[in-house]
Amino acid sequence: MKKPNIVQTVLSVAACKFTRFVLRKTGRGGTAIPGIVAMKVSKNILCKVSDGMEIVVVTGTNGKTTSCNMIEHSLTSGGHVCLLNKSGANLLHGIASDLICNATWTGKPKTHYAVLECDEAALKQLVPFINPKAIVVTNLFSDQVDRYGGVQNTLKEVRTGIERSPKSTLVLNAEEPLSASLALNVPNKVVWYGLDSTVGVQGNIDLSDAGVCPKCGGEYEYDYHIYAHLGGFRCKKCGHKRQTPDVSVTSIDKITSKGSLIHVKVQDKVQEVRVALPAVYNVYNAAAAIAANIAMELPTQEAIDSLSSVRSAFGRLETFDLNGNQLQMILVKNPAGCNQAFSYLTSFDEDFTLVLHLNNRTGDGHDISWIEDTDYEKICTNPHVKKIYVGGDCAKELSDRLRKAGAGDDLQEVVTDYNKLLELLKQEKYPIFSLPNYTSMMEMRAVLNQATGNKEFWQ
Repeated sequence: MKKPNIVQTVLSVAACKFTRFVLRKTGRGGTAIPGIVAMKVSKNILCKVSDGMEIVVVTGTNGKTTSCNMIEHSLTSGGHVCLLNKSGANLLHGIASDLICNATWTGKPKTHYAVLECDEAALKQLVPFINPKAIVVTNLFSDQVDRYGGVQNTLKEVRTGIERSPKSTLVLNAEEPLSASLALNVPNKVVWYGLDSTVGVQGNIDLSDAGVCPKCGGEYEYDYHIYAHLGGFRCKKCGHKRQTPDVSVTSIDKITSKGSLIHVKVQDKVQEVRVALPAVYNVYNAAAAIAANIAMELPTQEAIDSLSSVRSAFGRLETFDLNGNQLQMILVKNPAGCNQAFSYLTSFDEDFTLVLHLNNRTGDGHDISWIEDTDYEKICTNPHVKKIYVGGDCAKELSDRLRKAGAGDDLQEVVTDYNKLLELLKQEKYPIFSLPNYTSMMEMRAVLNQATGNKEFWQ
């Protein structure tokens, strides 16, 4: 693509920076609008402000934000200066805002590296402008079906993006058959990551998203299983199967609310690794971060060492202090992610209070039928759950679903006012876990920030 001239560049950068300044002065995040304004001035401005950068793009259904956070932390811990679109605005114009504001007035990037979270459908729009060195695909699950139209359409969107970036090294989950199929019939180099059969993890088996073999249309069999449709898959008809990972988690030795202790094999060397975030899905994210370093041609030890000090991204196991009691927030937006959050919560032998919020706005997906496919029975029948607060635009529908799962009026209470909920939570004596979907997370987080002094989501 043709780069803008100096006049177009200066005007576009100035428009972006001024718009963001005004929006943030008025208390708004200034995420997408500055990028829209800038690209109206110069539609190819991203070619200029990303020129010469080494960029890793992370896409997929679950784990994008945390994987980005881990990769960025690895780079900065290794002494590299790096841009991260930490606000979570992962469509084209939101990413544009961050890249343009990272440039000088003449369009020269201020950092050599960038880690960019990208929506699955936006990947094909973004990559022709920025030519990323690596593209990480975390996994693909059914999510926002009213927008994507099903997981196979999401797969098609991501594949189109990869086809438009043939020189990017792909970082793919070896156990996830959909994203693994992206390595077929493309010239891109691939770095694989995954969990070996020796990890000893067994979650709910749900092959509804696995699809069929992309080579012959055959059904998958599994030599071992991690959760959902992730595991040692193989086609019983043609033999298409899980690839041997370049980064293998050989054991998960311990998971607590503070983090995980695992063993990882990289280039035939096995070593103990501490990950400062809990849950099996974050073990996958950690493996992806190590694999991303390989794709970026950086020392893997930098990534391994950094995992012990990585911090949660906003809304992803983020903690808030409420009068000495801890509230931990876990974003959930589809059955696979929600079920994994439940597995994490029920792995601890302690009582807790649960907060569940559900909205059905554009940022969430208007179709909330996914709650019917979510294993709320696992949480509603757990004796350690002492109270469930239910809120959001779809509080009634969620409450009804919980009642079907075994949570009667003695266990659950509908509270749709966030300030009233905050006052109730301040009186709770048990640890609190809040599981909102996206827009309800932003609303809940705003109230918690005001009460606790945590940073805004773009900071």
